[in-house]
Amino acid sequence: MSRTVVITGANSGIGRAAAREFAGRGDRLVLAARSPATLAEVRDECRAAGGDVLVVPVDVTAPGALAALADAAEAEFGAIDAWMHTAAVMTYGRRPGPRRRI
Repeated sequence: MSRTVVITGANSGIGRAAAREFAGRGDRLVLAARSPATLAEVRDECRAAGGDVLVVPVDVTAPGALAALADAAEAEFGAIDAWMHTAAVMTYGRRPGPRRRI
């Protein structure tokens, strides 16, 4: 049975990897991120893997953006079965400050 899955942050990292996995299962995907060009690449990857894909360029921090995304998903595929929110920026590094010697 095919599901409808909305993925924000679908253009890279965990979002992109998840999109390819869901596509390989034959799920219907609604891919959202800020970059239309990168979303087009992910769309093509997912279609090649067997997924039916709708691309929605969106900035999730904009007022009303998530509601509009949900409306687009429901208009295209009906009910939403899963929503994966991976739109984020992560950085890793050392904590600034003096070093203690032990």
